Amino acid sequence: MKLISTTFLLCVLTIAAFGQFDKFTSYEELSSLGSKYFYKTNNLDSAILVFEYARSKFPAHDEDATAQLNNLYVSSNQDSKALGNWDYGIKKRYFFGLEDSDYDHFRNNPEFMRLAKIDKQIGDSLTNIAHMVYEVRLPANYSIDKEYPILFVFHGNMWNLEISKRVWASKVVKEKLITVYVQSYIYMGNHSFQWKSNDEKTNKEFKEIYEQVIKKYPIEKSKIIFTAMSAGGLIAVDYAFNQFVPVCGLVLNCPCIPEVSDNSIKRFVNGNKKIAIITGEKDFLLKYQKDFISKVDKFGGNNKITINAGMGHEVAKDFSTRLDEYLNWILE
Repeated sequence: MKLISTTFLLCVLTIAAFGQFDKFTSYEELSSLGSKYFYKTNNLDSAILVFEYARSKFPAHDEDATAQLNNLYVSSNQDSKALGNWDYGIKKRYFFGLEDSDYDHFRNNPEFMRLAKIDKQIGDSLTNIAHMVYEVRLPANYSIDKEYPILFVFHGNMWNLEISKRVWASKVVKEKLITVYVQSYIYMGNHSFQWKSNDEKTNKEFKEIYEQVIKKYPIEKSKIIFTAMSAGGLIAVDYAFNQFVPVCGLVLNCPCIPEVSDNSIKRFVNGNKKIAIITGEKDFLLKYQKDFISKVDKFGGNNKITINAGMGHEVAKDFSTRLDEYLNWILE
């Protein structure tokens, strides 16, 4: 009798909680609320209620809500719910990137391993038919009769084009530049993607994107800039320093740094190109970033680095301000 009463009470509380969400008219509003509960207040129970309601209210966003619930169930140690949720999503052919996840305590769970194997097959099938995509944002008061500098944006791993558009939306980006947001074709999880170095398909498809954009828009070809977050730095640095396309400068946030030969660095420096890095003092890649800047400096390069106190591998609150500062420096 006590169990029935408890279950009934939970149902009543859930229905009451769902009722307070009726005022939200879009999935985006609910997602923002759920993220606030999760990241800012660590109120996991409320975040779970939000996304469970959002999934039922907005079935067109079922995949994203399911992925959000996965993280919440794991974070709140509701392992059985997490496994059930993954099973639900995988049956719908959603991809979660379980094999490469950091859910270490699931590694000895036979059900998790079974799901991870199927999940990988789904991810591989998605990647096999996918292609790089891009979106162009034109500056304010754009005119076909004027040439503009161009900025190519490479997202970080687990990110996508839409996240890039939100992060790289500073004043200089909006007013002075033609901006091209590019997205990898290699799936990493739910609507999230990753970069891989020396990937033949990435090289081929980026070159095609580059040539399409250069041909279509009035570009000031001496002012081609790359910017990137994290793993996007692997591609941005590789292409810029190995002269894959004629870049004049880079602004990188917490970048992964690929292997770059001394000769490539010398060529970059001799071309009067500029590089700036924004990072955190707790970024796990800081040593490699500092070593790279030191190498560029050794050959007389034009470089700058900002190391944000107390920050790790993330985007600083003043990122747009620092981004604009460095973009203007490159455009001088």
